[in-house]
Amino acid sequence: MASKSRYIILLLFMIGSFLSYSQNTQRKKETLDYIDKYKDIAMTEMVKYKIPASITLAQGILESGNGKSKLASKGNNHFGIKCHNDWKGKTMRQDDDAPQECFRVYKNAEESYNDHSKFLKNSQRYASLFNLEITDYKGWANGLKKAGYATSPVYASALIKLIEDYDLQQYDQMVVKKKFKPHKKSEEVKPAKKEEPVQEVKPAKQAKPKKVKKQKPVVNAGPVPVLVDCAVVGMTPDHHYIRENFGVKFVFTKNGDNLDNLAKELRISKRQLVKYNNLGNKTTFTENEVLYIGPKRGKAAAGYKVHVIQPGETLSQVSRLYAVKLERLFKMNGLDENSILSVGQEIRLR
Repeated sequence: MASKSRYIILLLFMIGSFLSYSQNTQRKKETLDYIDKYKDIAMTEMVKYKIPASITLAQGILESGNGKSKLASKGNNHFGIKCHNDWKGKTMRQDDDAPQECFRVYKNAEESYNDHSKFLKNSQRYASLFNLEITDYKGWANGLKKAGYATSPVYASALIKLIEDYDLQQYDQMVVKKKFKPHKKSEEVKPAKKEEPVQEVKPAKQAKPKKVKKQKPVVNAGPVPVLVDCAVVGMTPDHHYIRENFGVKFVFTKNGDNLDNLAKELRISKRQLVKYNNLGNKTTFTENEVLYIGPKRGKAAAGYKVHVIQPGETLSQVSRLYAVKLERLFKMNGLDENSILSVGQEIRLR
């Protein structure tokens, strides 16, 4: 009897192992089919937008379940991109981080791939990724997770495993070594929108601008903070990620945001938002403007003593970079609203 029980147990184990093997084999075949179907589009997007094809394919595989998810099969949405305020196309609803969230719908998979490229290229949140080597798929995977592309804590490692298990980096090398001819139908890249500086409060009567002499170097400038790399510490009901820069919380705005809605969503008064960000009469915002939701510091954090002005840079932008009050920067540097900054000028931060 005991021998018969062992036989049954062994038989069940063998059946289970066979089913598991069959499922894994089927899943692997589906992944290989997906790669074969979309690798050319991914490489075309890499040529035009400088996003590693390995990353694009791995995200497509993961986000769409090899193209079999509801979003992919019914909406041709292979990357789980939500509507956001700037989307004018068709939409569909599906439960995600919140019930019945809005997702984009595309005419075909190629349009989804192209929009995914634009989404990354034109968002300030992912700007730092384009400074990486184009073959650095690990850097891209970790950067996407850090920038908040997905909430899963294992998102980066899942992408890296897919890339290495299926040798997706070979497609990056094909592009780099110019062994691939781009797909003709894909759209040309459009330049990323530059962040519009928050307007400064201007006096009623404009005095004649006065030039400020270039200051003598105080100390060597340290590394400039990258706001998209700031840690995410929360999220609003409307999916604005709350980040923290030197201990001061802020959000990146979206197209169509206005002062009334943001004040309500962030549970802060409009007066405070205006004060913290020197908004003046500004009431509406474009994509990826920096909006602080707490008072900035009186001086920069330790280690940040000066900032070297770059072409087109304003003191308001410096204020946002280091989370230092604009009026304090004026005072520390003997400047005012009418001062003209010169490229290479050193701005005291503390």
